Amino acid sequence: MENLETLYFYWENSAAVIVDITPEKSKGFILRVLKEHEGWREATPDQVKDFFIDGTRLSESEFIKEFGVIGDNLPNLPLE
Repeated sequence: MENLETLYFYWENSAAVIVDITPEKSKGFILRVLKEHEGWREATPDQVKDFFIDGTRLSESEFIKEFGVIGDNLPNLPLE
């Protein structure tokens, strides 16, 4: 199985990630602060671009320290 990459961001006071779905396709997701119960929302292409412009890239450990673990204390990503 291939090792697909996940990029982590702090964006507009929220958690944001870009996940490789396949080697050729990625999706961005946002988990809004104070709306975690609503789950992850798929990001628009402009929002994904803004992750890099106005967001802060985080390492996985920095993301976990700031927000938590996806699938543990954060909702699972809606990858299907």
